[in-house]
Amino acid sequence: MPAVPPTHLDLLDRPLVAVLTTHQADGRLQSTVVWFGRDGEDLLVSTMAEFQKARNLSRRPRATVLIVAPEEEQRWIELRGEVTRDDGDAVALLDELTLRYTGTTPYFGACVPAELAAVEHPVAFRLTPTTIVTGPGRPRPGAGDPPPLDRLPTLPPELPTPPPLPCGSPAPRPPSDPGVDLPADHLDLFDRPLLAALSTRLPDGSAQTQPVWCCREGNHVLVSTTLERRKGRNLVADPRATVLVVDPEDTGRWTEVRGDVALVTQGAVDLLDRLTRAYTGRSRYYGDIAPEGFRDTETRVTVRLRPRRVVCDAVHR
Repeated sequence: MPAVPPTHLDLLDRPLVAVLTTHQADGRLQSTVVWFGRDGEDLLVSTMAEFQKARNLSRRPRATVLIVAPEEEQRWIELRGEVTRDDGDAVALLDELTLRYTGTTPYFGACVPAELAAVEHPVAFRLTPTTIVTGPGRPRPGAGDPPPLDRLPTLPPELPTPPPLPCGSPAPRPPSDPGVDLPADHLDLFDRPLLAALSTRLPDGSAQTQPVWCCREGNHVLVSTTLERRKGRNLVADPRATVLVVDPEDTGRWTEVRGDVALVTQGAVDLLDRLTRAYTGRSRYYGDIAPEGFRDTETRVTVRLRPRRVVCDAVHR
Protein backbone atom coordinates (compact mmCIF):
# COMPACT_ATOMS: atom_id res chain seq x y z
CA MET A 1 0.00 0.00 0.00
CA PRO A 2 1.51 3.39 -0.95
CA ALA A 3 2.29 5.88 1.80
CA VAL A 4 1.18 9.50 1.86
CA PRO A 5 4.27 11.71 1.43
CA PRO A 6 5.06 13.77 4.58
CA THR A 7 4.93 16.92 2.42
CA HIS A 8 1.21 16.35 1.82
CA LEU A 9 0.08 14.66 5.02
CA ASP A 10 -1.29 17.94 6.37
CA LEU A 11 -3.86 17.99 3.55
CA LEU A 12 -5.45 14.90 5.09
CA ASP A 13 -5.40 16.29 8.62
CA ARG A 14 -6.97 19.68 7.91
CA PRO A 15 -10.74 20.21 7.45
CA LEU A 16 -10.46 20.74 3.70
CA VAL A 17 -13.27 19.80 1.37
CA ALA A 18 -12.44 16.95 -0.98
CA VAL A 19 -13.66 15.95 -4.42
CA LEU A 20 -14.94 12.37 -4.38
CA THR A 21 -15.27 10.69 -7.78
CA THR A 22 -17.34 7.52 -8.02
CA HIS A 23 -18.46 5.31 -10.91
CA GLN A 24 -21.95 5.43 -12.39
CA ALA A 25 -23.67 2.40 -13.90
CA ASP A 26 -23.36 3.88 -17.41
CA GLY A 27 -19.57 4.25 -17.09
CA ARG A 28 -19.62 7.98 -16.50
CA LEU A 29 -17.97 9.50 -13.44
CA GLN A 30 -19.76 11.37 -10.65
CA SER A 31 -17.77 14.02 -8.78
CA THR A 32 -19.12 15.65 -5.62
CA VAL A 33 -17.84 17.62 -2.65
CA VAL A 34 -17.43 15.66 0.60
CA TRP A 35 -16.14 15.94 4.14
CA PHE A 36 -13.61 13.27 5.13
CA GLY A 37 -11.54 11.99 8.02
CA ARG A 38 -8.35 9.93 8.20
CA ASP A 39 -7.64 6.59 9.86
CA GLY A 40 -3.96 5.88 9.24
CA GLU A 41 -3.52 5.78 5.47
CA ASP A 42 -7.25 5.24 4.88
CA LEU A 43 -9.82 7.97 4.27
CA LEU A 44 -13.27 7.83 5.84
CA VAL A 45 -16.15 9.45 3.97
CA SER A 46 -19.65 9.96 5.32
CA THR A 47 -22.77 10.18 3.17
CA MET A 48 -26.39 9.05 3.21
CA ALA A 49 -27.63 5.67 2.06
CA GLU A 50 -30.21 7.46 -0.10
CA PHE A 51 -27.59 9.46 -2.06
CA GLN A 52 -26.26 8.45 -5.47
CA LYS A 53 -22.64 8.36 -4.33
CA ALA A 54 -23.53 5.76 -1.68
CA ARG A 55 -25.22 3.57 -4.28
CA ASN A 56 -22.22 3.95 -6.58
CA LEU A 57 -19.76 2.98 -3.83
CA SER A 58 -21.84 -0.01 -2.77
CA ARG A 59 -22.18 -1.40 -6.30
CA ARG A 60 -18.81 -0.34 -7.75
CA PRO A 61 -16.47 -0.17 -4.74
CA ARG A 62 -13.63 2.02 -5.94
CA ALA A 63 -13.20 5.76 -5.91
CA THR A 64 -10.79 8.65 -6.27
CA VAL A 65 -10.37 11.55 -3.87
CA LEU A 66 -8.70 14.88 -4.71
CA ILE A 67 -7.71 17.39 -2.03
CA VAL A 68 -6.16 20.77 -2.92
CA ALA A 69 -4.45 23.23 -0.60
CA PRO A 70 -6.54 26.42 -0.90
CA GLU A 71 -3.59 28.70 -0.15
CA GLU A 72 -1.31 26.95 -2.65
CA GLU A 73 -3.41 25.44 -5.41
CA GLN A 74 -0.47 23.74 -7.10
CA ARG A 75 -0.10 21.56 -3.98
CA TRP A 76 -2.61 18.72 -4.06
CA ILE A 77 -3.00 15.02 -3.45
CA GLU A 78 -5.01 12.45 -5.41
CA LEU A 79 -5.80 9.08 -3.82
CA ARG A 80 -7.26 6.26 -5.89
CA GLY A 81 -8.28 3.05 -4.21
CA GLU A 82 -10.64 0.33 -3.16
CA VAL A 83 -13.70 1.12 -1.07
CA THR A 84 -15.34 -0.88 1.70
CA ARG A 85 -18.32 -0.16 3.93
CA ASP A 86 -16.91 0.91 7.30
CA ASP A 87 -18.26 -1.13 10.20
CA GLY A 88 -17.98 1.70 12.72
CA ASP A 89 -20.74 3.95 14.01
CA ALA A 90 -21.74 5.97 10.93
CA VAL A 91 -23.74 8.52 12.94
CA ALA A 92 -20.82 9.09 15.30
CA LEU A 93 -18.48 9.63 12.34
CA LEU A 94 -20.92 12.10 10.78
CA ASP A 95 -21.16 14.04 14.04
CA GLU A 96 -17.36 14.02 14.37
CA LEU A 97 -16.95 15.38 10.83
CA THR A 98 -19.66 17.99 11.47
CA LEU A 99 -17.68 19.25 14.46
CA ARG A 100 -14.43 19.16 12.46
CA TYR A 101 -15.84 21.18 9.57
CA THR A 102 -18.42 23.48 11.20
CA GLY A 103 -17.54 23.66 14.87
CA THR A 104 -21.01 22.42 15.83
CA THR A 105 -22.58 19.02 16.45
CA PRO A 106 -24.67 16.89 16.04
CA TYR A 107 -25.30 16.85 12.30
CA PHE A 108 -29.05 16.33 12.67
CA GLY A 109 -30.14 19.32 14.69
CA ALA A 110 -27.09 21.57 14.50
CA CYS A 111 -26.21 21.34 10.81
CA VAL A 112 -29.51 20.31 9.20
CA PRO A 113 -33.05 20.08 10.62
CA ALA A 114 -33.37 17.29 13.17
CA GLU A 115 -36.43 15.81 11.43
CA LEU A 116 -34.27 14.79 8.44
CA ALA A 117 -32.90 11.95 10.60
CA ALA A 118 -36.15 10.10 9.89
CA VAL A 119 -35.57 10.03 6.12
CA GLU A 120 -31.78 10.11 5.74
CA HIS A 121 -29.56 7.34 7.03
CA PRO A 122 -25.80 7.93 7.45
CA VAL A 123 -23.36 5.41 6.03
CA ALA A 124 -19.57 5.48 6.13
CA PHE A 125 -17.09 4.24 3.56
CA ARG A 126 -13.38 3.55 3.88
CA LEU A 127 -11.06 4.24 0.94
CA THR A 128 -7.79 2.31 1.05
CA PRO A 129 -5.36 3.93 -1.41
CA THR A 130 -3.72 1.82 -4.10
CA THR A 131 -2.30 4.83 -5.98
CA ILE A 132 -1.25 8.22 -4.64
CA VAL A 133 -0.33 11.14 -6.89
CA THR A 134 0.79 14.53 -5.61
CA GLY A 135 1.33 18.03 -6.97
CA PRO A 136 2.80 20.44 -7.73
CA GLY A 137 3.32 18.93 -11.12
CA ARG A 138 6.15 20.74 -12.82
CA PRO A 139 6.01 21.39 -16.57
CA ARG A 140 7.80 18.63 -18.45
CA PRO A 141 8.24 17.92 -22.12
CA GLY A 142 5.99 15.41 -23.83
CA ALA A 143 7.13 11.80 -23.76
CA GLY A 144 6.56 9.23 -26.47
CA ASP A 145 4.42 9.44 -29.55
CA PRO A 146 0.93 10.94 -29.20
CA PRO A 147 -2.10 9.12 -30.62
CA PRO A 148 -2.70 9.80 -34.32
CA LEU A 149 -4.77 12.93 -34.87
CA ASP A 150 -7.39 10.97 -36.79
CA ARG A 151 -8.20 9.10 -33.57
CA LEU A 152 -9.20 12.24 -31.69
CA PRO A 153 -12.84 12.43 -30.56
CA THR A 154 -14.54 15.30 -32.37
CA LEU A 155 -17.96 16.90 -32.44
CA PRO A 156 -20.45 15.28 -34.86
CA PRO A 157 -20.71 16.88 -38.32
CA GLU A 158 -24.01 18.56 -37.43
CA LEU A 159 -22.28 20.29 -34.49
CA PRO A 160 -19.18 21.97 -35.95
CA THR A 161 -16.61 23.36 -33.56
CA PRO A 162 -17.65 26.95 -32.73
CA PRO A 163 -15.21 29.74 -33.59
CA PRO A 164 -13.00 30.99 -30.75
CA LEU A 165 -14.82 33.33 -28.35
CA PRO A 166 -13.70 35.17 -25.22
CA CYS A 167 -13.92 33.03 -22.10
CA GLY A 168 -17.30 33.69 -20.54
CA SER A 169 -19.07 34.37 -23.82
CA PRO A 170 -22.86 34.24 -23.37
CA ALA A 171 -23.34 32.54 -26.75
CA PRO A 172 -26.05 29.84 -26.48
CA ARG A 173 -25.49 26.23 -27.39
CA PRO A 174 -26.51 25.21 -30.94
CA PRO A 175 -30.24 24.37 -31.21
CA SER A 176 -29.37 20.92 -32.58
CA ASP A 177 -27.31 20.04 -29.51
CA PRO A 178 -29.31 17.47 -27.50
CA GLY A 179 -27.30 18.22 -24.37
CA VAL A 180 -28.29 20.33 -21.39
CA ASP A 181 -27.64 23.95 -20.52
CA LEU A 182 -25.17 25.21 -17.96
CA PRO A 183 -27.30 26.95 -15.30
CA ALA A 184 -27.29 30.73 -15.66
CA ASP A 185 -26.98 31.32 -11.90
CA HIS A 186 -23.75 29.26 -11.75
CA LEU A 187 -21.97 30.50 -14.88
CA ASP A 188 -19.71 32.66 -12.73
CA LEU A 189 -17.96 29.52 -11.50
CA PHE A 190 -16.68 28.96 -15.05
CA ASP A 191 -16.11 32.62 -15.85
CA ARG A 192 -13.85 33.23 -12.82
CA PRO A 193 -10.33 31.73 -12.66
CA LEU A 194 -11.30 28.97 -10.23
CA LEU A 195 -9.45 25.69 -10.13
CA ALA A 196 -11.60 22.81 -11.43
CA ALA A 197 -11.39 19.05 -10.90
CA LEU A 198 -11.29 17.08 -14.16
CA SER A 199 -12.14 13.37 -13.97
CA THR A 200 -11.31 10.95 -16.79
CA ARG A 201 -11.12 7.16 -17.01
CA LEU A 202 -7.76 5.40 -16.85
CA PRO A 203 -7.09 2.24 -18.91
CA ASP A 204 -7.95 0.04 -15.91
CA GLY A 205 -11.30 1.82 -15.57
CA SER A 206 -10.44 3.76 -12.43
CA ALA A 207 -10.90 7.53 -12.28
CA GLN A 208 -8.11 10.05 -12.57
CA THR A 209 -9.20 13.28 -10.86
CA GLN A 210 -6.77 16.19 -10.97
CA PRO A 211 -6.91 20.00 -10.77
CA VAL A 212 -7.07 21.96 -14.02
CA TRP A 213 -7.62 25.47 -15.33
CA CYS A 214 -10.89 25.88 -17.18
CA CYS A 215 -13.21 28.43 -18.78
CA ARG A 216 -16.39 28.52 -20.81
CA GLU A 217 -17.31 29.23 -24.42
CA GLY A 218 -21.04 29.40 -24.74
CA ASN A 219 -22.37 26.15 -23.29
CA HIS A 220 -19.07 24.27 -23.56
CA VAL A 221 -16.50 23.90 -20.77
CA LEU A 222 -12.91 24.20 -22.00
CA VAL A 223 -9.76 22.67 -20.54
CA SER A 224 -6.24 22.58 -21.99
CA THR A 225 -3.98 19.53 -22.00
CA THR A 226 -1.68 17.57 -24.33
CA LEU A 227 -2.03 14.24 -26.08
CA GLU A 228 1.13 13.04 -24.35
CA ARG A 229 -0.23 13.53 -20.84
CA ARG A 230 -2.24 10.86 -19.11
CA LYS A 231 -5.51 12.81 -19.14
CA GLY A 232 -5.15 13.45 -22.86
CA ARG A 233 -4.55 9.76 -23.57
CA ASN A 234 -7.51 8.89 -21.34
CA LEU A 235 -9.81 11.11 -23.39
CA VAL A 236 -8.66 9.67 -26.70
CA ALA A 237 -9.59 6.21 -25.42
CA ASP A 238 -12.84 7.27 -23.71
CA PRO A 239 -14.12 10.74 -24.74
CA ARG A 240 -16.25 11.30 -21.65
CA ALA A 241 -15.31 13.47 -18.70
CA THR A 242 -16.63 15.15 -15.59
CA VAL A 243 -15.71 18.65 -14.40
CA LEU A 244 -16.48 19.98 -10.92
CA VAL A 245 -15.98 23.62 -9.92
CA VAL A 246 -16.51 24.74 -6.31
CA ASP A 247 -17.16 28.27 -5.06
CA PRO A 248 -14.29 28.93 -2.62
CA GLU A 249 -16.47 31.36 -0.62
CA ASP A 250 -19.26 28.79 -0.20
CA THR A 251 -18.16 25.17 -0.64
CA GLY A 252 -21.79 24.05 -0.65
CA ARG A 253 -22.18 25.91 -3.96
CA TRP A 254 -20.70 24.03 -6.89
CA THR A 255 -21.41 22.77 -10.38
CA GLU A 256 -20.72 19.26 -11.66
CA VAL A 257 -20.79 18.78 -15.44
CA ARG A 258 -20.72 15.32 -17.02
CA GLY A 259 -20.39 15.32 -20.76
CA ASP A 260 -18.88 14.26 -24.04
CA VAL A 261 -15.50 15.52 -25.16
CA ALA A 262 -14.08 16.76 -28.43
CA LEU A 263 -10.31 17.27 -28.65
CA VAL A 264 -9.41 20.25 -30.83
CA THR A 265 -5.87 21.10 -31.94
CA GLN A 266 -6.67 24.33 -33.78
CA GLY A 267 -6.25 27.34 -31.50
CA ALA A 268 -5.18 25.16 -28.56
CA VAL A 269 -2.11 27.25 -27.71
CA ASP A 270 -4.17 30.45 -27.91
CA LEU A 271 -6.62 29.04 -25.35
CA LEU A 272 -3.72 27.94 -23.14
CA ASP A 273 -2.32 31.48 -23.20
CA ARG A 274 -5.75 32.92 -22.32
CA LEU A 275 -5.96 30.58 -19.34
CA THR A 276 -2.39 31.44 -18.35
CA ARG A 277 -3.25 35.14 -18.28
CA ALA A 278 -6.46 34.53 -16.32
CA TYR A 279 -4.91 32.24 -13.70
CA THR A 280 -1.37 33.61 -13.34
CA GLY A 281 -1.23 37.09 -14.87
CA ARG A 282 1.59 35.91 -17.14
CA SER A 283 1.20 36.62 -20.85
CA ARG A 284 1.91 33.15 -22.26
CA TYR A 285 2.42 29.55 -21.18
CA TYR A 286 5.42 28.56 -23.29
CA GLY A 287 8.21 30.86 -22.25
CA ASP A 288 6.62 32.17 -19.03
CA ILE A 289 5.41 28.97 -17.30
CA ALA A 290 7.11 26.17 -19.22
CA PRO A 291 10.31 26.44 -21.27
CA GLU A 292 9.72 27.65 -24.83
CA GLY A 293 11.27 24.45 -26.19
CA PHE A 294 8.48 22.35 -24.70
CA ARG A 295 6.11 23.66 -27.36
CA ASP A 296 7.82 21.50 -29.99
CA THR A 297 7.75 18.34 -27.86
CA GLU A 298 4.03 18.06 -27.08
CA THR A 299 0.73 18.17 -28.94
CA ARG A 300 -1.47 20.75 -27.26
CA VAL A 301 -5.26 20.20 -27.47
CA THR A 302 -8.37 21.93 -26.19
CA VAL A 303 -10.75 19.65 -24.31
CA ARG A 304 -14.21 20.87 -25.31
CA LEU A 305 -16.77 19.34 -22.93
CA ARG A 306 -20.40 19.32 -24.08
CA PRO A 307 -22.72 18.91 -21.06
CA ARG A 308 -24.97 15.85 -20.84
CA ARG A 309 -25.87 16.21 -17.16
CA VAL A 310 -25.39 19.14 -14.80
CA VAL A 311 -25.80 18.93 -11.00
CA CYS A 312 -25.54 21.93 -8.69
CA ASP A 313 -24.95 22.44 -4.97
CA ALA A 314 -24.99 20.40 -1.80
CA VAL A 315 -28.35 18.81 -1.02
CA HIS A 316 -28.84 20.83 2.20
CA ARG A 317 -27.16 24.05 1.14
